[in-house]
Order: sequence, then structure tokens, then C-alpha cells
Amino acid sequence: MVWLEREKYLMVTGIVVTHGKLAEELLHTAGMIYGAFDHCHALSNASKSPQVLAQEIESLIDAVGGSSCIIFVDFIGSSCTHACLKTVGDRPLMQVITGVNLPMILAFLNKRDEVPFDELMAAIVQRSFDSIRVLDSTNS
Repeated sequence: MVWLEREKYLMVTGIVVTHGKLAEELLHTAGMIYGAFDHCHALSNASKSPQVLAQEIESLIDAVGGSSCIIFVDFIGSSCTHACLKTVGDRPLMQVITGVNLPMILAFLNKRDEVPFDELMAAIVQRSFDSIRVLDSTNS
């Protein structure tokens, strides 16, 4: 949530933008682990031009009414990333994070009520990095 001068938080909204049904499935799976949550949206680029996808993202951003928002994208350099960057512009309470994965979404859900917005992205990305390991039978 966003730390305000009056020591209150605003809800941080999450928008997950991916190819295919990945965004929907990530949020569905996160719900199975985390439990019910709100203020998160899944968008797919399936059968959409980059312009249409950007319009859908813009509509979701407008719907949160100036609240803070983190947009998660599947991979850097994709049409999804370009659509997200086009909509975020220089809005101070909007950030785009690429390489979305399940630990990243769970960290977002767990930390968005506890960590100030300007520190939230680093915490989410660190959790995602920490979850990447090469394992063999001796790494249990």
C-alpha cells in the first residue's frame, strides 16, 4: 500500500498482463495458496492488437482512480511489455515488473499491506530471485 503523510495506506492494485491464459492461471493458483484476495486483475494479449491491449490496461488503471498500481508482465520486450509501458508513462504510483511468476505474485499479496510502495517493488523482485534455484537430489 502507498504510505501517505497521514500514515495511512492505499490499496495497491495488481494487474497481470501475459500471453495466453498465464495471467489468469497465476492469479487462480495464487488464490488457491493465499486465499481470497481482491484488487488484482488478469489480462491476456490473445487475439488483441497492442493498441487494444493498451486500451484495456488504461481502463483498469482509470478504474483504480489514481491509486497505486503494479503491473506484472510475463517477459521483457514483448508486445505486452510495450502496451504496459505505453499506459504507465510517468505516473509516480505505477510500476511495471517483468518476469512474473508465482512467488512474485504471492510476495505482492503478502507485502502490499505492509511495505511502502517505494520499497514494494524491490521486495517483490527479491522474493522472485530468491525462488530460482537449480536443484538436484542432494539439494533437499
